[in-house]
Amino acid sequence: MSKANFIKILILSFLTILFLCLSFPPADLGYLVWIAFVPWFLLIVTEEKYVYLNALFIGAAFFFIQLSWLRYVTTIAWVLLSLYCSAYFIAFAFCTRFIAFRLKLPLVVIAPCIWASLEFIRSFLLSGFPWFFIGHTQYRFLPVIQVSDITGVYGISFIIVTVNAGIVDLIIRSLASSNKLVSDFISVIPPGHPLKNGDFKYLPLDKKYKSSLTCIMPLALLTAVLLYGVCWLKDYKPQEGPLVCMVQGNIPQDLKFDSTEEDDIQILKKYSDLSMGVKGKLIDLLVWPETMVPGLLNINPELTGRKIDMLSQFTAVQLAQDLNTNLLLGGLALTLVGDEQIYFNSAYSYNREGKLAGRYDKIHLVPFGEFTPLKKYFPFLASLVPYEIGLTHSNRRTLFNLDTPTGGSFTFGSSICYEDTVPSLIRKFKKDGAEFMLNITNDGWFRNSAELDQHLAIMVFRAVENRICMARAANTGISSFVAPDGYIYDKLSDAEGKYREVCGTLINRIKLIKKYNTFYTICGDLFSILCIAASGIMLIMSVFKIRLSHKMP
Repeated sequence: MSKANFIKILILSFLTILFLCLSFPPADLGYLVWIAFVPWFLLIVTEEKYVYLNALFIGAAFFFIQLSWLRYVTTIAWVLLSLYCSAYFIAFAFCTRFIAFRLKLPLVVIAPCIWASLEFIRSFLLSGFPWFFIGHTQYRFLPVIQVSDITGVYGISFIIVTVNAGIVDLIIRSLASSNKLVSDFISVIPPGHPLKNGDFKYLPLDKKYKSSLTCIMPLALLTAVLLYGVCWLKDYKPQEGPLVCMVQGNIPQDLKFDSTEEDDIQILKKYSDLSMGVKGKLIDLLVWPETMVPGLLNINPELTGRKIDMLSQFTAVQLAQDLNTNLLLGGLALTLVGDEQIYFNSAYSYNREGKLAGRYDKIHLVPFGEFTPLKKYFPFLASLVPYEIGLTHSNRRTLFNLDTPTGGSFTFGSSICYEDTVPSLIRKFKKDGAEFMLNITNDGWFRNSAELDQHLAIMVFRAVENRICMARAANTGISSFVAPDGYIYDKLSDAEGKYREVCGTLINRIKLIKKYNTFYTICGDLFSILCIAASGIMLIMSVFKIRLSHKMP
């Protein structure tokens, strides 16, 4: 590789990494993502060598930077997860380049389908990592994200990549019209390379077709999406629902992780005192974050002999009665099966009389955070789990009933921790009849990092996809309320505007809209499946064309 070509590749790679990183929190400059892929896509279609190594570099650098908050928990997972996610960048470069050069299709046709397909696959493969989807960068741009109630977040990623690919197609077409520009841009091209002398063979031969497609397709899609969003928001008229109080204690994870009985008592007291601070207000539901109840609420304390279990159960009953409100509390649950002790990460519901009304056990556990995959076959992997005990996942979604003093009756569901990043789970809760969703999470593992903002950004799409209000109680932040249109209409902050690692209570009403199931709620990830089908067809056609060419004289 010549020095000039190396510098060109380095600069273009750096620009893509920079724009992508700035598009996500904490910088949160979501508009940059609309051009972020342009430098990289240019490299994919103009470089002969090191294309996949370059894709690995861009992907690994991006995820390594964005996942830096994982270093607070485990460095090994930080590195391995970054490398795993970067493999999708390599897969994208390979599939896109392979199809483009074999079928002579423009990027604007190929890239969006491939990208949306890979994001969807990453959302569930190997237990799934639905984080850092390109569509997540648009969580604050309400007219853009409303189409998520049809396509899910993958549709937003599709449109963004379409715009980037359209820009690249126009640049390539402009470069192809001038041999001098081609020579300056591509530097040294070996003889026989498809791009020799500006012969960009991946484009359709019909200039009129490629010109209209690369110009009209991105503009048409973006216009349609914006019109849909504006029209939906214009008719959006939410109603006031129950009054909910989120309690955020800001307990450091170091204290909670290695706590003594005295520490547990102090944690319980802090959350209890914050809760009692709202006494006198007509709260319909008071919510504590994930695992903030240090004792077991579902086991007779006489069986365990632990003081903290007795205090925790007494506190829950007393709070419900003193505040005359319903409770949703995060804690562990213990089930005895013979001599085996099975633990769950749970959400407990108490009515106004202080009676335990129901419990939801977490379904989607975090690998190497709450359980150890393949522990039976590789016992040494247990050392990677931060807890001494392993948690068990549930298979049952639980809906809670909420009766208000004014005679209102509501049905809601609860997700725990990262479950609000799982589109299929929230969709199923909505299909089951949930009128709103609560998320209880700790997030204290990641301190005052961008993980908290990124987590909230993802939750916005669950609200829009299902047209359901989402509210969150987080131990260290960000406790918040998200309306069915995706607007974050309230979040807890202190007098100086700090919203991470602060303590306090956040009170607001749930926003409700007329009961109905969206296209996404009913049909799920149909759009993503169609993208996979389209990508598969293009790949098969590419392979088939190669085999035909081998048989030709």
